[in-house]
Amino acid sequence: MIRITKLTDYGILVLTLFADLPEGAKVSARDLAEETYLPQPTVGKILRLLTRAGLLTSTRGASGGYRLARPPEAISIIDVIQAFEGPI
Repeated sequence: MIRITKLTDYGILVLTLFADLPEGAKVSARDLAEETYLPQPTVGKILRLLTRAGLLTSTRGASGGYRLARPPEAISIIDVIQAFEGPI
């Protein structure tokens, strides 16, 4: 049995929101925090981990934000878990 942390659970929630967006759409950390009712520092940490794992890309600046690095169909739950928990 695999036990996952709350942060991993929140990461799955955040990626689910990205999967529902039109392809290539960008979202800011602030908008994600409002949508998920999570604290902005927690959302920032989740986004950093997902970006480091290659699941998201980020763009800085006034029109910046985060978007999926590949199509939602190409991201498995194992990819998400490994981004937070390490190799299984």
